[in-house]
Amino acid sequence: MKYLLRIGLLFIIILLPILFILFFNVFGENHHRLFIFQPIDSVETKQGYQITKAYTVPPFQLTSQEGKAFSSESLKGKIYVANFIFTRCEAQCKDMSNQLIRVQEAFKEDSIVSIVSFTVDPEYDTVSVLKAYAEQHQAMPDKWIFLTGAKEYIYKLGQTGFFVSTMEDKDQPVNFIHSEKFILVDQHGWIRGFYDGTDQKEVDRLITEIKVLEDIAGKDGN
Repeated sequence: MKYLLRIGLLFIIILLPILFILFFNVFGENHHRLFIFQPIDSVETKQGYQITKAYTVPPFQLTSQEGKAFSSESLKGKIYVANFIFTRCEAQCKDMSNQLIRVQEAFKEDSIVSIVSFTVDPEYDTVSVLKAYAEQHQAMPDKWIFLTGAKEYIYKLGQTGFFVSTMEDKDQPVNFIHSEKFILVDQHGWIRGFYDGTDQKEVDRLITEIKVLEDIAGKDGN
């Protein structure tokens, strides 16, 4: 009897890991559901309602740290992280840019993923200033784009395009009010998440959710 129990226990020890692997291979599909900002239309499927149309970030055209015209057309079909900074910012922006170094490192081999940083101080943050700042943060020119242009244009884009704070602080001449949020935009131009760009755990979540979007894009054939 003891011999049979030992044999049974041995089978359990051997089979359990195999059963776990089989279970996760069959049923372990990623069901991580991402936020969709302002869904507009949907269709009913066997899995429930699927969003077919949502708010789309409006088109924009500015100038990159390379001194070239940069259009949002370049981001079509891509997943990208947007944020708003200025190079004279001593605390918040440094933390955000350091976190974006992590994001760039995580996706440096993935051509579908980009990072776009808009300056809220374009009168100071000229092309040459942004280029120096980009180099200081090891930004890959084709991966992490810094954009400058007309101040009011950028402020309107931030406020009504990405729905984050972007404005000049009238009480302090060399200070600007801008959100610390990272905005995740998918290959359709839909906003899929807002993350605290100064919080490592929030950025960890961002990295995870970019991977989820990559997986979805791969399954859709985009």
